[in-house]
Amino acid sequence: MGGRTAHSTFKIPLKLNDTSTCSIYKQSHLKGLIQKASLVIWDEAPMTHRHAFEAVDQSLRDLMDNDDEPFGGKVFVLSGDFRQILPVVVRGTPAQTIDACLKSSTLWPKFQQLHLRENMRVISSQNESTATELAEFSEFLLQVGEGRHETNPALGPNCIKIPKDMLIENPMEELSNDGEDEEIRPGATPRGLTRMADDIVLRQPDNLDYYIHVVQRINEAVAQRLEGVSQEYLSTDSVEEDEEVNFFEQELLHTFNINDIPPHKLPLKKGAPIRMMRNLNPDMGLCNGTRLRIVELKPHVIHATIMTGERQGQHGLIPMIVFINDGDSREFPFRLRRKQFPVQPAFAMTINKTQGQTVQNLGLYLSTPCFSHGQLYVALSRVASRSKFKALIEYPQLEEEDGVYTDNTVYRQVFE
Repeated sequence: MGGRTAHSTFKIPLKLNDTSTCSIYKQSHLKGLIQKASLVIWDEAPMTHRHAFEAVDQSLRDLMDNDDEPFGGKVFVLSGDFRQILPVVVRGTPAQTIDACLKSSTLWPKFQQLHLRENMRVISSQNESTATELAEFSEFLLQVGEGRHETNPALGPNCIKIPKDMLIENPMEELSNDGEDEEIRPGATPRGLTRMADDIVLRQPDNLDYYIHVVQRINEAVAQRLEGVSQEYLSTDSVEEDEEVNFFEQELLHTFNINDIPPHKLPLKKGAPIRMMRNLNPDMGLCNGTRLRIVELKPHVIHATIMTGERQGQHGLIPMIVFINDGDSREFPFRLRRKQFPVQPAFAMTINKTQGQTVQNLGLYLSTPCFSHGQLYVALSRVASRSKFKALIEYPQLEEEDGVYTDNTVYRQVFE
């Protein structure tokens, strides 16, 4: 079946509850593929809502005419790290997040659990650091992920000290042109980004934040400093025809910014990195989350090359598509229909979007502390060694000579 997202492969509903099932028909080609499959590998399982697994389980029991075995007798291998980000529950409490977790599912006891003890990202970079340093960094990551790190009694158990050597110092000073380190911070552009052909610089440093509007602001600031002319693509917006609310003017619809839907105004430059926001053509590597570099900007299509992974260097053409929000949010109680390119600038990314990726150098910008389980652990563990990580923490809980304290939210119940 190849590598695909679980939602697209099993037709998992976007709106899930405890009675959800998948839209797989018994006479479909997809059923035939599932019947032939001897093994299903599901990566990043801990961040998927348990209702998704339960929907697949119920659907496969029906499709395989085998109601007695989990997943209709199909072998499922789930992989992931419960120290990382758990399912997102909008405005959810810690208890609600844990309830949404795979471990809270009735399916969990049916899995045989195998624990991997070694951090392969750290081990893979032994040529860059000593074995002692690698072991120390690996242990530091585990302490962060499990909340076992040293704390300050005055700040509580969920505060961690980030050592001074992992911080960006003197953030208001301009970078020198002859320095080798590239630090990322508000209002500054990493040296080399103004050279559009510098693929290494565009590909390697990742600037992370969990608030989407902050990421957008950083992306816009960096893009403005790049050489070349910006081309601005404007979306076509409307409200779904079956909606009773039909009195919105297009000018008003243009002002709405909705998570996971590109904005009305999408400024792009040749040579800039972008990230796919939808599964466009999985067979060609154009999947949600794929990072590409723009080769050419045309009126109705973007020509880009894939930047990382097995398909690095492969060319792809990206057209405009139609986005429709679910209309369930308090802010947007209607279904907005927006036609726009399914991409967004990728100089900066949210912490959640980086889960599962590995980068050479990473700059973490925390405009406010991390607020959800696993976010700080995910940010720190994207690199293989301590020397490849730098953080700018705007509002630390406490500053000391050897480091600063910031929040590290860990739901320890998930490890029980």
